[in-house]
Amino acid sequence: MTFFSKVLVALATLLTLQLPAQAASFKEGVDYELLPQAGKVDVPGKIEVREFFWYGCPHCFQLEQPLNEWRKKLPADVNFVRTPAPMNNNWVPHAHAFYVAESLGKLDEVSDKLFHALHVKKERVLDQAQLATFFTQFGVSEQEFDKLYNSFAVRVKVRQAGALAKTYRLRGVPALVVNGKYLVKAQQGQTQEAMFPVIEYLLDKERQSAQ
Repeated sequence: MTFFSKVLVALATLLTLQLPAQAASFKEGVDYELLPQAGKVDVPGKIEVREFFWYGCPHCFQLEQPLNEWRKKLPADVNFVRTPAPMNNNWVPHAHAFYVAESLGKLDEVSDKLFHALHVKKERVLDQAQLATFFTQFGVSEQEFDKLYNSFAVRVKVRQAGALAKTYRLRGVPALVVNGKYLVKAQQGQTQEAMFPVIEYLLDKERQSAQ
């Protein structure tokens, strides 16, 4: 074996040894929490990544663009779900707005512009009346919005979102839950993007446990 070949073998061995160590660097209780009560996933047979958020949350706004880019690269065995967390009364109107937009098939468009209106333009779009006016730019009359806002289907979804947030014992947003089992923790002093490697680690963990 030549000297060059020996160097390549040594490097390959070193990389092999480093990969498990890197994966093991994510620790339960530090980078993620094992939830005391697992929740049901929307699509059985796929690994779920669920984001809990609030449109008025600046950290959720900062996470929005990198999260959307990350979502585009998800493999077929992963299902991504967004859930507006109505964790207090001030957050409830935005949860209703999310499900109104979803029912109209305008969710992506509405979400982008609502985040922009709140955090860039600093507009007050906080209560039902303000949201009804905001939705008119999407071809939705205030009467139609109010009807959907107070509909049984939307109210049920908002209650279910709130119940799920309580099941997972969320203390704030953004919160990312993997397969109903693991809550990814945002680390102080780190960017929002630092959560993605932890999510990838947990996805691999779930794949291995299913084998």
